[in-house]
Amino acid sequence: MSRLRKNSHVRRFIRRFGGARLIIVLRLLELPFRVAARLAVARLPRDGRLLVFGAPLDRFADNAAYLYLQMSRSPGLRCVWITGSRDLVGRLRAAGYEAELRLSRAGIRASLRAGWFVVTAYASDVNRWTFDGARLLNLWHGVPLKTIERDMTHGPMAALHAARRPRSPLALALADETRMPDVLLSTSAFISRRCFSSAFGIPTERCLDFGYPRADHFFAAQDQPPSDLLIKRRDVWQRVRDAHFVVGYFPTWRDDDSPFMERSGFSLERLAEIVAAQGGLLLFKPHFNTELTLPAGQAVVLQPDDDLNAYLPLCSALITDYSSVAFDFMLLDRPILYFVPDLEHYRRSRGLYFEPEEMMPGPLLFTATELYGALSALTPSSAPDPRLAHVRELIWNGYTGDSCRRLREVIESGLEAWDGQE
Repeated sequence: MSRLRKNSHVRRFIRRFGGARLIIVLRLLELPFRVAARLAVARLPRDGRLLVFGAPLDRFADNAAYLYLQMSRSPGLRCVWITGSRDLVGRLRAAGYEAELRLSRAGIRASLRAGWFVVTAYASDVNRWTFDGARLLNLWHGVPLKTIERDMTHGPMAALHAARRPRSPLALALADETRMPDVLLSTSAFISRRCFSSAFGIPTERCLDFGYPRADHFFAAQDQPPSDLLIKRRDVWQRVRDAHFVVGYFPTWRDDDSPFMERSGFSLERLAEIVAAQGGLLLFKPHFNTELTLPAGQAVVLQPDDDLNAYLPLCSALITDYSSVAFDFMLLDRPILYFVPDLEHYRRSRGLYFEPEEMMPGPLLFTATELYGALSALTPSSAPDPRLAHVRELIWNGYTGDSCRRLREVIESGLEAWDGQE
């Protein structure tokens, strides 16, 4: 059984039990042990030069992976990737990087000593039992079009972030899920104000409007992958790079696992045929939380271990929906098609920060027929929607690929303070 299928079964079980209620029950049961662990761990000395990194579902991907690869080269810093995957530990070590299993003696020791937890989403990306006393740098995993965290009022996880009396049993039990990060990475002051401040309960002055490590390489020549650790097979990356016209289709996941593709009459094979008729190649990757039957044929189907942003600059055009991948792709100034057959359902069930016309610079396509028609009209020289430049500036505020450097400077600038604590 694939990891995607396992994740899907877990989500279905959680929804049947009551969504967030299952997590709340588990957290209440472990509360006495968690409180004791917090008190003990918070007293341990920390090393500001030691950083532990991680990502959800034991993947090596997204902002945390890109920053880890860059900061591991920094003299004077020790960067350790923490994961539950033996295979990933082996691959990272073989490439000369430091990595440890989450529950190994070395992994626990590193996370108990680290001055910084650098995560993609949550402290549990590394180890939620060992982060008290460290500084939490949350790199998040994309500019949100859909509501996230405290701003979610619908869906199976919304109850985790409901307002509660401070120090109440429920508040203490869910402290790991609701802790405000010490620092949160953002892309612009606009996004910090409009989305992240309320979503994470964090003051905007603690948001670093630096852009994203995963997009830094967009501003360099695409002669080779940003790292072989971010792709499954180099020959596949090279095939995509060499293609004359590449269309990427990257949909986001639905909290309720609704079969939006089937309901719309959509066919991935038909999409690939249209692109092939134009002398191009369709590149497809489902969201890592999504269970789909992946077709063989003319589409290049990326694997779960393929980091999407390693491929994104190779795309001539993008098809997506409510995914943050659209905002990353705007940096490349290329056409975006929004296939949103379930827009009204998604708006009601999950919620959006922005009106579609406000922040989705491209045609909104509600049926498979509309999508096929819009795709057929695209060429390698097609221009993006004229609104894209304005939206890109709001989102990225002149970012030109220096996120890793600026984040490293923030870490290094605080080393003297850490030295004084030891």
